[in-house]
Amino acid sequence: MQSATRPANERERLEALRRYEILDTLPEQAFDDLTKLAGHICGTPMALVSLVDDQRQWFKSRQGVEASETPRDVAFCAHAILQDGVFEVEDPRHDPRFADNPLVTSGPGIGFYAGAPLVDPEGHAVGTLCVMDRTPRHLTGDQREALQALARQVVGQLELRRKMIELAEQGARLTAILDAAPDPIITCGDDGLIDSFNNAAEAAFGWTETEAKGHPATRMIPIASRDSLGRLSTFCLREGGATIFTVNHITEGLRRDGSAFPVALSAGEMEIEGKRILTLIVRDITDKVQAREELLRAKEAAEEANRAKSSFLANMSHELRTPMNAIIGYSEMLQEEAEDLGQDSFLPDLKKIHAAGKHLLSLINDILDLSKIEAGKMTLFLETFDAGQMIHDVVTTVHPLLEKNANRLDLRVPDGLGEMHADLTKVRQILFNLLSNASKFTEHGVITLEAGRAGEMLTLRVRDTGIGMTPGQLARLFQEFTQADVSTTRRYGGTGLGLAISKRFAAMMGGDIAVESEAGKGSTFTVTLPAAVASPEPADIEVQPPAGTPCKGGTVLVIDDAPIVHDLMARFLHRDGFRAVSALDGEEGLRLAREIQPRLIILDVMMPGIDGWAVLSALKADPKTAAIPVVMQTIVDDKNLGFALGAVEYLTKPIDRESLLAAVRRFAVPAGAVLVVDDEPDVRLLVSRVLEAEGLAVRTAADGQQALDEVRRQRPCLILLDLMMPVMDGFEFLRELQSIDGGASTPVAVLTAKDLTDEDRRLLSGHVMSIVEKGGDSGDGVIAKIRELAQSAVHTCRGEEAE
Repeated sequence: MQSATRPANERERLEALRRYEILDTLPEQAFDDLTKLAGHICGTPMALVSLVDDQRQWFKSRQGVEASETPRDVAFCAHAILQDGVFEVEDPRHDPRFADNPLVTSGPGIGFYAGAPLVDPEGHAVGTLCVMDRTPRHLTGDQREALQALARQVVGQLELRRKMIELAEQGARLTAILDAAPDPIITCGDDGLIDSFNNAAEAAFGWTETEAKGHPATRMIPIASRDSLGRLSTFCLREGGATIFTVNHITEGLRRDGSAFPVALSAGEMEIEGKRILTLIVRDITDKVQAREELLRAKEAAEEANRAKSSFLANMSHELRTPMNAIIGYSEMLQEEAEDLGQDSFLPDLKKIHAAGKHLLSLINDILDLSKIEAGKMTLFLETFDAGQMIHDVVTTVHPLLEKNANRLDLRVPDGLGEMHADLTKVRQILFNLLSNASKFTEHGVITLEAGRAGEMLTLRVRDTGIGMTPGQLARLFQEFTQADVSTTRRYGGTGLGLAISKRFAAMMGGDIAVESEAGKGSTFTVTLPAAVASPEPADIEVQPPAGTPCKGGTVLVIDDAPIVHDLMARFLHRDGFRAVSALDGEEGLRLAREIQPRLIILDVMMPGIDGWAVLSALKADPKTAAIPVVMQTIVDDKNLGFALGAVEYLTKPIDRESLLAAVRRFAVPAGAVLVVDDEPDVRLLVSRVLEAEGLAVRTAADGQQALDEVRRQRPCLILLDLMMPVMDGFEFLRELQSIDGGASTPVAVLTAKDLTDEDRRLLSGHVMSIVEKGGDSGDGVIAKIRELAQSAVHTCRGEEAE
């Protein structure tokens, strides 16, 4: 007996066999039918589907054979899997390879064998479909072809069985995922009746899946809120083969017991095998709503406590001021009388009383200023003055402090610094505080005061060579009642209010104070103030972009109660080509949003009156403003609540300029700037990614009819058009486009793999701006051409909008 050799790809072949997960499984009718048919066609009493394992051959189906498996070393099929076609042994009793094989010499007494290898799609022969007889014979040509055809059917059945197993496993995984999901997930057919209802849905609504199936999904929503579910299609956003109706739409859910609870509803629709499926993801936001209400109550309580504290400090400061002025005045008068009477022994004590009184009055004044700022009672008295003269006046006042610590002043104030329109007292106080601090913390050093003007901004820079600060000390620098550390307070004195008040004064006037410092080397404080401070009266603030900068990006509405934020946002936005319109409170913001219909709203949370959460809810509840994207910017880090209420982005203060502009570019660009029309989903996805990476908005359509609907909804800046599409091809689309308002003037670039004939080019002539052949250039060349066309068209489009 001669055993078969092993194939060169034996390891891979065995792995392919294992992947079918069929060894030692129960009989299946589909395989039994094929073995019966093989035996009938070949006229043999025995037929097998034999799978050749490592040490055995195992029979998935057998006709006329009792054994379920035999050792591999005696298997005829081990020889058959080495062949490309049918392996036939007409009389094994006279074949030296099989003459003494126990399958020949004893049961089942094989006298004839023919086997067709079972070859999987990767080329691995995992077994055979074989027929056997107890007497010698041979197959006809037709029988051999039929046996090979049936072998291919066996492989097809193996593949089908594997796919069914994979689908069952995927279904089980999907069911497990849905049941493990923390949020209720409900699916419905196009009739609106519930198909599936996961564990979280059972827990949230009180119905079991069996009870919920077959009932309308609207059963889970109170009657008063059901119209919101019907309006979801108005938020439709096409994404590939699916339709996303809405994300985190705020409505109510209805429990089985009749109680309602707030939910954030996300809905999407897709088509699977011709069946439309609606998926609803429901998030219970009861905790978030309660947390928001508690936050509002806590905020109101904190604000009230802060107002009470500030009012108390202001009143107490006023009460203390009166006797302190008397102490200072009488001590000064007593000094003069003592000098006149020659009572010099009293002078040192009287001078100490006078100095202590002035120091205490200075502290009281600082506290009064701070309390006024916090209580919102600090006002600006705007006047026009010469900036250079103001600086020289402050230098004269602070000169004794410089001399006290033997410091030298390096004054760098250019001539013609110009006038300022600001609160003179507060500007003087800011500069005096910085110079006096530099004098206090520097000994035998140099203090430099630089002044400069750039456009409408004035800069004052105070640099010293004093003790400097560590990064940790810098972080606390502008906090009230705080100095660098305790030892600084003990050595140099002071309350730590000066810098805090100075920074707030600067902010009130639309400016800021920045600091750089290194321990042991000194500090540099830079004050930036507008040369002309705007009136603090509440009003619409609209800062026009610099001359020559077109508002190519459209209008952005900024709602924030801090004037400095508006100035900063305007500069950021105008530099990027957007027009900024501002409101200082929520009510004004809502009014402006309805009137001007901005492309984007930037919204603060912490505002007096109507806070940002209430403004966001009102915006999303008003059909006129619901579709306007809202970017939240706030010190309150609650992204989940912001997204739940409908914000498209959530930025935490302090705002990073690049993060802000990235959000603005993403959400404020003209909707549908480029329309990609192609029946190939992969092409639509590729082109969309290329254009979105360039910061362009993209809409897609799978055929000409969809594209016409998109153009009617909103005219794009450019259409990238394929020609060969179902329903309506590119040529018919171009004809129909001419009849749409504005369609004839919409730029169209053809993106096609079609070999264009002269007739094709004649039809396109006069209707398209460019033709890009998908197969006519390298991939990089096609992509570069698409980028170039899109950028040019969108730039032109935005320029027209700006006009």
